[in-house]
Formats: sequence, C-alpha cells, structure tokens
Amino acid sequence: MARKQSGDGSKTEALAELDQARAGRESAEAAERAAVLSAREAGVSWSRIGELYGLTKQGAQQRFKPGVKRALAEAGD
Repeated sequence: MARKQSGDGSKTEALAELDQARAGRESAEAAERAAVLSAREAGVSWSRIGELYGLTKQGAQQRFKPGVKRALAEAGD
C-alpha cells in the first residue's frame, strides 16, 4: 500500500521499492513467456491457454504469440 513519507531517505526507499516491483514484474513476464512457449511446444492449444486467462483463442494468440515467435527466433540464432 502507498505510504506518505518525506525526506530524501524515503524517496530513495520508495524508488528502491519501485525498482524491486519492476524487476519482479519483468521476471514474472519472462517466466510466463517461457511457460507459454513450453505449453505450445507440448501441444497445448491456443484455445486452452486462452481459457486459463479468460481469453478467446484469438485473444491468447494476440497476447502471447509475438513473445513465442521472438523466443523461437532467439533460440534459433
């Protein structure tokens, strides 16, 4: 929850907290991309992936397919 603080120390702490949250989000997104790639490689359909996220097949493809393609291209390099 947001805290109201004053002073440079609190700004430094707030920025550190924000940076930690950013890094956590990036890590979670990378793990999610890897899991989607793994699922696709295992033969899981876009429809089933979409169900997990409350999306249609097309919604899942729009959300994840670019990352899967990028990961496959990077693996091929």
